[in-house]
Amino acid sequence: MDRKTIAQEYLILAVNEKGKLSLINGTEAKTGMVVAGIMDLLLGNVIKIEKKKIEVVGELPAKLANLTTLYEYLLEKNRTITKVLEDYTISFTDARLKQLVSDTGNSLIALGAASEEKGGLLGGKTLFVPSEEWKESLIDSLKTEVMQKETISLYDLVLISLLKETKILKQYFSINETSIFKEKLQNINDNPDSKMVKEMIGYINEVLAVMIAASAVAVIS
Repeated sequence: MDRKTIAQEYLILAVNEKGKLSLINGTEAKTGMVVAGIMDLLLGNVIKIEKKKIEVVGELPAKLANLTTLYEYLLEKNRTITKVLEDYTISFTDARLKQLVSDTGNSLIALGAASEEKGGLLGGKTLFVPSEEWKESLIDSLKTEVMQKETISLYDLVLISLLKETKILKQYFSINETSIFKEKLQNINDNPDSKMVKEMIGYINEVLAVMIAASAVAVIS
């Protein structure tokens, strides 16, 4: 199959058949969406990360046009990864995140990997419903990578790790398949690529901890 970007594939797997992020793990899924975009920029040599700070070092390629607003935001000034995730997921408005999802969803529609539908209470919300055929092909590709190949490509290592940490992987992988992935991940601990992925997962968990703490305070108040 013709593989897409990490953000595009993550969105396809993060939404349900109605194009909605799960209410159960919506917080994790939103954070994972931003990290997916950051990883696309990092692997595309558009940004670099040093001492947890993101710096733009290259032009945005056409294939990553869905990340234009994220790229422009990062161009404003250097920020830590945690700050970027907080600005996108813990703010008075979720406009940045909505734009990222919208742009990525529209890019999938243009590629024939999703369709647009209207939803929400008043039917005015735009939803991106994944193509079932394309989604199944993607899942099969990821399972082949884990079950049949000796090593996992960096691209799929990032995607599968994101899906696991944001509690989405269990929808598609059996317990046995997940265990095999964990085992392969352990076997590449000394690989610099593995270290990079683990650092990104650490940032996800940092932000989730902040979000949980903020929710607890809100409840008490």
